[in-house]
Amino acid sequence: MSETTEATAYYYADGERVPLAPSTHFVAVRATPEEAEELSSRSAAASPDPQHPVQVLRVTDQDLVVFRVDDAAAATALPAGARAAGDAGGPDVYEPTAGEGEDVPSALIDQGELIVKFEPGTDAAARLLKKHHLETVQEDYPEPGASLVRTARGQDSALAIANELHEQAGVEYAVPNFVRISPRLTSTLEELVETAAPDGTGPAFTPNDPLLSAQWGIAKIRCPEAWDISRGSSAISVAVIDEGGNAHEDYVLAPGFDARFNDPDPTPNPADGHGVACAGIVAATAHNGRGVAGVAPNSRVRHIRIAYGIGGGYWSTTDAIIAAGVRKAVDLGADVLSNSWGSGASTVVANAFRYAQTNGRGGRGTPIAAATGNGDSLGVGYPARLSPSIPGFLAVGASNQWDQRKSRTSLDGETWWGSNYGPEVDVVAPGVKIPTTDMMGSGGYSGGNYVNTFNGTSSATPHVAGLMALVLAVDPGLRSWEVEDIIKLTARDLGAGGRDQHFGFGRIDARAALEAASRIWYSIQVSPVFLGSGGDTFIRANIRIYNSGINTVRLNGLVFRSHAPDGSVLDQFTFAGNPGPVMLARSGHDVRFTNVLLRANGNRSRWSYNWSVNWGYTFWRPGTPVHPLGAEEPANAGALDEARGLNETAQTIEGADSGGDASPEAGPGTGTTPMDAPNGADGDRITVDRASKAITIVVR
Repeated sequence: MSETTEATAYYYADGERVPLAPSTHFVAVRATPEEAEELSSRSAAASPDPQHPVQVLRVTDQDLVVFRVDDAAAATALPAGARAAGDAGGPDVYEPTAGEGEDVPSALIDQGELIVKFEPGTDAAARLLKKHHLETVQEDYPEPGASLVRTARGQDSALAIANELHEQAGVEYAVPNFVRISPRLTSTLEELVETAAPDGTGPAFTPNDPLLSAQWGIAKIRCPEAWDISRGSSAISVAVIDEGGNAHEDYVLAPGFDARFNDPDPTPNPADGHGVACAGIVAATAHNGRGVAGVAPNSRVRHIRIAYGIGGGYWSTTDAIIAAGVRKAVDLGADVLSNSWGSGASTVVANAFRYAQTNGRGGRGTPIAAATGNGDSLGVGYPARLSPSIPGFLAVGASNQWDQRKSRTSLDGETWWGSNYGPEVDVVAPGVKIPTTDMMGSGGYSGGNYVNTFNGTSSATPHVAGLMALVLAVDPGLRSWEVEDIIKLTARDLGAGGRDQHFGFGRIDARAALEAASRIWYSIQVSPVFLGSGGDTFIRANIRIYNSGINTVRLNGLVFRSHAPDGSVLDQFTFAGNPGPVMLARSGHDVRFTNVLLRANGNRSRWSYNWSVNWGYTFWRPGTPVHPLGAEEPANAGALDEARGLNETAQTIEGADSGGDASPEAGPGTGTTPMDAPNGADGDRITVDRASKAITIVVR
């Protein structure tokens, strides 16, 4: 061990010192594949405690064998043969000292690589690389201007060199490229087991996917109601940054990437089903008679492989691989980034997520969802704790069927894990017993194509990523921070009133989010009335136009028509604003046309009506975020810039009904479901009654 293994060891991430401690749970040795095979076969027999054997983790792409023990005396607990094999000295192994929010230990292995970026125009590069005997492995990696370099023979410690370089003039940053051994964020006591698929359907849009009735999370966040507005779009893709994935019968793929081997094939290892399970939650195809329905079933999945499983619930990666994977997802055109993983603080990983905001989606930014971690502890894991500093980034915790924060004592009965919490938590989403896709065939969790009990903040995060995809399908022009605002503003508040460290802004609500993403919304009630001695048929309409979103909207005009059976216009009501009434964002403002009376068809004995309504409006996107970075409470809306309004004409809404012999019950006609005003607020009211020839206008 080098001198940097003292308790005061540290590395730099985003300019801050991250403290490290020598690992008490892991020991690593370098070993060829042949040596690794021999070590694995001998380790169980040589274990000092048969009830708690030494765990052997093989990091094949780095020629490492890592031993994990539960005893603090890790070095002495190794099998004798293991201590003598490979490089007996072994690379230095560290653990985070605090703040990762996990009760399962992680390892940071210094295998002699570091990432260095020199300031433009400096002459320090060649001099410092030569001084420290550093060999360049790859230039412009994992970001432009940076280089992946290796210490002499690849066996010297990189940590001390990285720290010394970082503190030199002319160096933007220098960080060790640790091999990170981290727990997956799926929390299971044992392998997931497939159960029988129940039958059933949900409300509203009712797809025929066999496992839909078991998808309590889909119902809880009101996806079926949201699907009446949008089921996603094939033009929207979600990058599942994870263990990779390949073709599946139940979701549609877009081109992906393997960041470990720098190729376009993200096919996972046979046991690595984590990314496939996350993908099904995001975008499993609905109404195809197979498996499950994803949150955004018409959207596509991009698998981005950044890690692979090494056994015992662990996976292996490096900071450079993660950063390269995130950047590649953005460059491929991903509209959303889903991150069901945890690592340690990293300059290059943070830079990659910032790149997603400055370059993603043509400069509008790529929304990001990241898991808070499964340690049931105060302390949001990385990268989720970047949320307050990066726009469009949501830190996602897990909730259960009872809208509790998932904890070891919550009612769901999974006593071995809980969702991490803290001030960075933005929202929660379902994370217990989630049916989803599994690797096709014999790989993955279940040995089948689906698994019923996927869990952890790993499963909560793709619910949010799927909702981001739905929101962008409704309005592709949204900036990433607008997507963030919409999801926060429409979350169902849980726990203490307002934002809190257990639930953030609350549990996500897909229907409310899509209403808020729509620039204008409506409620129309139509009923027949019979007037005069002949009982001639009229229709009485109550029309409410309202703004439930983050834009400011002005209603420029509205036309409500009654149609004859052949479709011709029988009667018409027209409103033309000059200018029209303005409905401020998040204000509860609306415009109501009440008791609009138009001629219809027939009389009390036999009658029918057909109607249509359309309108035009101008909308203004917000100039600044409702929730500025790190803010707990919404900011006040800025001044309206009349020059930046965008005019649109809404689609035509239609309805019809018919009957005879008896007068129908009064109430809403066929068309739309009436909705209450947000916050119970009333807006402008225009009442038109042709029977009394009265027009009433109330401006509020």
